[in-house]
Amino acid sequence: MKIGVTVHREGKWYVAAEPITGVTSQGKTCNEALKNFEEAFELWFECAEEWEKDLALKGEPIATMVLDIKV
Repeated sequence: MKIGVTVHREGKWYVAAEPITGVTSQGKTCNEALKNFEEAFELWFECAEEWEKDLALKGEPIATMVLDIKV
């Protein structure tokens, strides 16, 4: 299964999040955040309703981009 995960910094922590399911995890490094995310997603998937699993399976990632927006 392919999951699109966004990783960003919040203070000293790296946060890995997936917007379709709302699964989020953190770690002191990017790799730790991703490893923790994988475990959190597996636990979520075990407990998810069928319609939630279907939604997660259909949400294959296309791209993640960083935009420089001047406000």
